[in-house]
Amino acid sequence: MKVDLHIHSELSDGDDSIEQLVDYIAEAGIDVFALTDHDRTDGWELAGALANKHGLSFIPGVEITTKGKFEPGSSFGIHLLAYLPDPNHPELAQLLLTNRQARDERMKLYVENLKDVHEELTLELVLKLAAAGSTLGRPDIARALHFLGKYDTVADVWASGILGKDTDYYVRVNAPEVRDVIKVVRAAGGVPVIAHPLARSDNDDGDAPSFFKRDHFIALVEAGLLGIETDHIEVSAERKIVFDTFAKEFDLITTGSSDYHGLKAKPNNPLGLRTTKLEQLKRILEKGFGSSAVINHSL
Repeated sequence: MKVDLHIHSELSDGDDSIEQLVDYIAEAGIDVFALTDHDRTDGWELAGALANKHGLSFIPGVEITTKGKFEPGSSFGIHLLAYLPDPNHPELAQLLLTNRQARDERMKLYVENLKDVHEELTLELVLKLAAAGSTLGRPDIARALHFLGKYDTVADVWASGILGKDTDYYVRVNAPEVRDVIKVVRAAGGVPVIAHPLARSDNDDGDAPSFFKRDHFIALVEAGLLGIETDHIEVSAERKIVFDTFAKEFDLITTGSSDYHGLKAKPNNPLGLRTTKLEQLKRILEKGFGSSAVINHSL
């Protein structure tokens, strides 16, 4: 059974509509999938209905923007996957709304910074090219720069480094502390799983750790963390061994996923590139109770 638990649609920074996406998932031979758009859950109903149409199983999910603030004066970005939370839980719903609003403000600043080198770039163009009401991110700027003819492909925008975190144009994400978010997810009946741990830490803002800091991850477990996405294209083989060992020590769920955004946005991340073992999926289903999965398989 093929299980991919980290997939994005155009509701956040993916290329594909949910209708297109579920078609692609079926064509790719994925049996069980999670929709994990950034800071939003409004695609779940349609994704679940289409999963039923195709005979697929669907796990409601969301990728939440957070910050790790383990030491005074130091912070770095951490993405937290949450499976099966209650989307109507008041604290979680407010947290996701605040995150989306912060992303919108960040986008305004980002576009203004980039006008120094691309004066034709406007927020209006970024919004026009993005799906209506979607969660905005750097991929939306990449699409706009490609549309303006500044780069041959969206991938070329990323390869140029102009959207890198080490540039003067970069705008930090204003996000809540990860341990606080973990507690909210647990209260909402969800299963919190750290996404691609430390995969981008060497280029992140602030004093991000260059490798595994055990004390930080113990603090996350103490806050209620239930899993780690150890199998991801951006997690090195060396780090995967460390995280798998840590997960075994603390009896954490381990997942593997594609982090699919569409092959224009991330050509190296096809659906099913990484997958989650069935026994780990079962653990997620056992621990999550805030929302219901669509199950069309014998698990």
